[in-house]
Amino acid sequence: MKISKRGIDLLKHFESYEMKAYKCPADVWTIGWGFTRVDGVKVKEDDIMTSEEANLELIKQLRTYENVVKKAIMIKKINQNQYDALVSLCYNIGGSSFRRSDIVKLVNNRNFIGACRIFNLWSKAAKKRSKGLLRRRMAERNLFCSWPDPIVKVVPKNYQETLENYKESEK
Repeated sequence: MKISKRGIDLLKHFESYEMKAYKCPADVWTIGWGFTRVDGVKVKEDDIMTSEEANLELIKQLRTYENVVKKAIMIKKINQNQYDALVSLCYNIGGSSFRRSDIVKLVNNRNFIGACRIFNLWSKAAKKRSKGLLRRRMAERNLFCSWPDPIVKVVPKNYQETLENYKESEK
């Protein structure tokens, strides 16, 4: 299985292409479609990347994250939308965080509803809740659940209450 155009479109929507290196909310130099490394070398200030280079690098880097998802998810029956959402999440949080995540455990236990409920918990940058990351997690959750229009444009006002409700329900 490979990430679909829909999955790539969702990822690109939230990463957005940047030609010049910039510091992301986690204070890391980033370029292109959210790359912090290119060919194993850390992105640094003053780096520049054309859109063509960024698109080629994205395909190359996605293969790495697809392999992480394929190895971490032990069950055979996930659909394309679930796979795309998991690859997008893995791309954003990194392979080691993804492998250790409760989302992986829940999917491997075929608890898809439980997995849907906790995408939102991965919405912090530099230990602070980020509305941008929350929008992304909500969109990934929506794609995972195969909802028709996964992109979330506005974060609900009660988003923190929702997170607290989840934590309470798990006690």
